Amino acid sequence: MWQKINAYSCLRYIHIVAWCCVLCLAIPARAQRTQLAVLQAELVQPRDSIAYCNTLGKLAALYQMINLDTSFMYAIQEKELAGRLRYRRGVADAYDVICFNYAVKTDFDIAILYAHQALQLHLAQGDSARVCKSLSNIYLCYKNTGRQAEADNYFFEALHMASRLPPDRDSTYSILLTNYVWRYYQDDSRRDSVQWAIREGLRISRKYPRSRIPFYLHAFDAENLVRQGHGRAAEERIYRLADQALAVGLPYVAKDMYNRLDDYPRLGYYPDSARYRERSYELARATGCIELNLPALAAIYDFYDQRKDAAKLDYYSSEIMRLAAQQRYHQQAGNVNYIDYFLKERARHTLSMQNRLQQQELMEKMATQRRNKLMVAGLFTITLLLIALLFSRYWHYRLSRQQELALSRRYADISLQNTALRANDEFKNKLLSIIANDFKAPLLYIIEVAARLNKKGVDRATMAGLLREIADASGRTLVVFDNILKWIRLQLAGFVYTPVPCKLRRLVDTALTTVQNTVTEKELVVLNHLGMATKVMADEEMLKLVNIQLLQIATHYAVRGSLLLIVPWEQEDAHSSVGIIVDTGKQLKVILKELSDWQQNTYALGYAISRDFMDKMEGAISTGESEERYLTLRYVLKQ
Repeated sequence: MWQKINAYSCLRYIHIVAWCCVLCLAIPARAQRTQLAVLQAELVQPRDSIAYCNTLGKLAALYQMINLDTSFMYAIQEKELAGRLRYRRGVADAYDVICFNYAVKTDFDIAILYAHQALQLHLAQGDSARVCKSLSNIYLCYKNTGRQAEADNYFFEALHMASRLPPDRDSTYSILLTNYVWRYYQDDSRRDSVQWAIREGLRISRKYPRSRIPFYLHAFDAENLVRQGHGRAAEERIYRLADQALAVGLPYVAKDMYNRLDDYPRLGYYPDSARYRERSYELARATGCIELNLPALAAIYDFYDQRKDAAKLDYYSSEIMRLAAQQRYHQQAGNVNYIDYFLKERARHTLSMQNRLQQQELMEKMATQRRNKLMVAGLFTITLLLIALLFSRYWHYRLSRQQELALSRRYADISLQNTALRANDEFKNKLLSIIANDFKAPLLYIIEVAARLNKKGVDRATMAGLLREIADASGRTLVVFDNILKWIRLQLAGFVYTPVPCKLRRLVDTALTTVQNTVTEKELVVLNHLGMATKVMADEEMLKLVNIQLLQIATHYAVRGSLLLIVPWEQEDAHSSVGIIVDTGKQLKVILKELSDWQQNTYALGYAISRDFMDKMEGAISTGESEERYLTLRYVLKQ
């Protein structure tokens, strides 16, 4: 609920829009009870008369200051009756009232539709005063939907037109002057023009003693007292204006007077917010415009929440929950559903339009049938010509299509050949790198040991040890050569991958024996947590080579005396994963970069070969990092 209330915080000033729309209706404001009695007495006139329709319009405008739902119902009756009587001015006045009600309910897009319809009807009637009011309504709706540029155009057009109205109809000009005050009263650079507009509006409204405009102009004028340091006097003046409005039966105006106090903190004076906001909220409930006072409700709740007033908190909490449970914050379930009415009216209008369209279509069909009889012969001739043309075009299309397909196949063949050539080039580069790197180290070692044997003075025991080292190096060289042959076999076109169940623990333990010398030299601690029964579907020789290559990378980059951890990785979808984690010190980013350059680094080449093996086995391999020092080598295979 609070999120919705905050969404309505932008409505802090929308209540001003509502009373401006009310003013734009320009129905004289007599003391409400007296005028209601007079108008209700006029309802005894014939129900299908223009006079009865005008009375409904006056009641609709009058109830805008008392209860919006009642006002809306009278406006609907006025519109329906005026439509039957073809009384366009009555329809336009009803649209103005309906526009106001939707604007107060914050449905500005719908309000704009009715305002435009009223404007078109007033323009057709040539009624300049009512045109000014409709322009002002449209301005206020656009302003509150954020379309400021369009709003400005309507505002200045209305103000210019109202300034030229004759003296006996210049009440509309006072309305536009009030809008001008509302628009610029916070702009210090326009203070003089605002004061002039207040004085001019009051002067004009004196000619209309029943006008509601003086309430709002006096409320704006009270701000001068606040600027002069008399905030208390200004607050009491607002309360007097509200009491006067209530005395003449204008609860909506009284609510707007209380809401003027919201701007006083901006001027440096802080009135009793709980006092006027409670009154404003209750008046909003009574008049049916509760949507405009949601920020006041939120502020009242916060006020009593800070003071821990349980009784008040219980009341306003109930109000908030009641509003949250009702559509569009209607104050009670029995109120008018404005959106439902709008949709039903649109449906009726659409049905009427469909009936007229059907009649037009029927007449057009009859005319079309007559025309068709004259056109049959011509169409037959044209059809024959079109068939010949289409056949010719189709023949040319087939020829061009065949040429395009032949060209596409040629391009596809060339693309496949290029792909094969690139793959062969990459294979050759990898093979040369393997031969250059993997054979270099063991052969150099054999040469070094052989040179030591040629030295004089070597005893028998040393010679036996050197011969064993030569044998070990030769064996490693043969292992490397065997790995190369297996990798080459994978690249050949005739290789068929046939997976078999492989025990991960046994293969990893076998691979650990190949790096045992490095483990011993670096004093690494190896922990193998793989389960003895864990199996994957793979080629055993390829998986063995992958384990060897990854362990060579891990032991090569491991910090002396660190931990080499081999763990099963959590994996879903019937897959098993193995992770090799090793501490590399602080050079992890450099290591990861080296492992991506297989043309320059032997271990990167081994990682690239392992990736090829995993691709063949329909698995995946990846590298990762943790805490900027731990290297993770991981592969995934099907179980």
